[in-house]
Amino acid sequence: MSLEVVILAVLAAAFVVMKVIQGDMDRKRRLERSERLLRDRAATGGFSEKKKWDDFAEKHGSYEDSDAEEPADDLAGEKIDESEEDENEESK
Repeated sequence: MSLEVVILAVLAAAFVVMKVIQGDMDRKRRLERSERLLRDRAATGGFSEKKKWDDFAEKHGSYEDSDAEEPADDLAGEKIDESEEDENEESK
């Protein structure tokens, strides 16, 4: 009977050791994966501000569409009186 208890204790200890080793290997694998993803993201410019705003625009509609409706030049909305230009040219 004592031999059975010793064998059971050894098997239990082996099981615990194997679970600890497996957990350590899983932790290392997750760590390596996250490091690889960070390197890939850094290499492709995933941390840039432009990329963040482009992703935001894709999720919430394009911010460039609203800019296309507005005039490109700030003075485009102002109308220049042509008679004033003619007077300035004649006075010279």
